[in-house]
Amino acid sequence: MKAGVIEIFGTYYYTAGIGLILVSPFLLWFAISLLSFLIRWMAGAPVKRRSLAVSFIWTIVMLTVVSLDVFIIGQKAASLCNKYGGMHVYRTAEAESFIGDGIIELAKYGFKFTERRSDEGKIRYFYENGKPTYKMVDEFLSQYELVNTKKALTFQIEIRQYQIIDRFTNEVLGESASLTTYGGWADMLFYGITGFTFVPWECKCDGMSEEHPMDIVIFVLKPANEQK
Repeated sequence: MKAGVIEIFGTYYYTAGIGLILVSPFLLWFAISLLSFLIRWMAGAPVKRRSLAVSFIWTIVMLTVVSLDVFIIGQKAASLCNKYGGMHVYRTAEAESFIGDGIIELAKYGFKFTERRSDEGKIRYFYENGKPTYKMVDEFLSQYELVNTKKALTFQIEIRQYQIIDRFTNEVLGESASLTTYGGWADMLFYGITGFTFVPWECKCDGMSEEHPMDIVIFVLKPANEQK
């Protein structure tokens, strides 16, 4: 399990633990008050119940303040991951190419060429004499396109989604998504003040195991020479 991820009754909660550092002085205060109370009580001396009660209440309040949003984020992430996450193939299609990526990693699956949009225009990638190359084109030939979108679902949770879409009918043949989860206010305040690098947690959700969300391409699009 990745560092900073705590599993409780099947639900994952995300925290770098900064909240516990903020609470530690109050825990120490309560521990000292409790120890003092027990020593005086066992010695038969007058006990200071007010000090113990105040330290206990403040400790509970601080624990709630730093952990409540961690709890809410974890619950929301679980719900959204079940709703949107994972890999879903609705149907496969025969295709020798698609729009959305380069050719180097995909030629081994049987694709003859791939295409991509860029600031310079439309590009077609292919192999020529055993070497990867490309050329600018006026029009795409591919029927299917890999569409990549990223949007915020909540203030702390983002979704990155990959869809294989038929350009001519807008049919979605398959889609995959992973969720990125940021920490609670205590964690983010710490990283914001210190400038340390924060790496958010990624939930790939059910049905993806170690696959990258972009691997939806090879699960949906089947080059003709691969199917034979």
